[in-house]
Amino acid sequence: MGMKPQLGRTLIFSLVLAFTIAIAQKGRAQHATGTTEAHAHHELALLLAHTHLSHGVDMDGDRQWTVLPCWGLNYNYWLSPHWAIGVHTDFITETFEVEENLHGGGEHPTVERTRPVAPALMASYRPHQHWSFLFGAGAEFAQEGDLFLMRGGAEYTIHLGGSWETAGSIAYDARLDAYDSFTVGIGIARMFR
Repeated sequence: MGMKPQLGRTLIFSLVLAFTIAIAQKGRAQHATGTTEAHAHHELALLLAHTHLSHGVDMDGDRQWTVLPCWGLNYNYWLSPHWAIGVHTDFITETFEVEENLHGGGEHPTVERTRPVAPALMASYRPHQHWSFLFGAGAEFAQEGDLFLMRGGAEYTIHLGGSWETAGSIAYDARLDAYDSFTVGIGIARMFR
């Protein structure tokens, strides 16, 4: 169940590599055109969300649908008006128990998670001015152990004026050999150069 140290190093290496590529891409674009691109490159968003677990466990040990309060803090670096890379982090603010439902076998052990933090390196594609589609990987960190996760999602943004946007998002996390969840949130984002 715990994330191996090699996986953690690989995740950190991937983050550093992604941001290095982003900075190199920006420099290449400036060199090719002789000017800075017109769009803002950096985006920082704060979301208020709820994480939904279909295999949550109540105090009596019975399976139930569980909804947990969550904060999201997302950073994106926009390589172009359509493509971005970034780090999207979820902070679940409660301790909970969940049934492992993604590993093989008929038995589903219960896992306790204490206020986990789940950052993921994400790639975003925005084919339209309002919609973005996201996919990436990361880890969920909690005192009970770390879990590798894959995340996919979509966001709908509305420009508020100036460099501000509001966004609604939905994301699905699959923690390999553990459990899955989906998160629905709404937030505010600021674009800057």
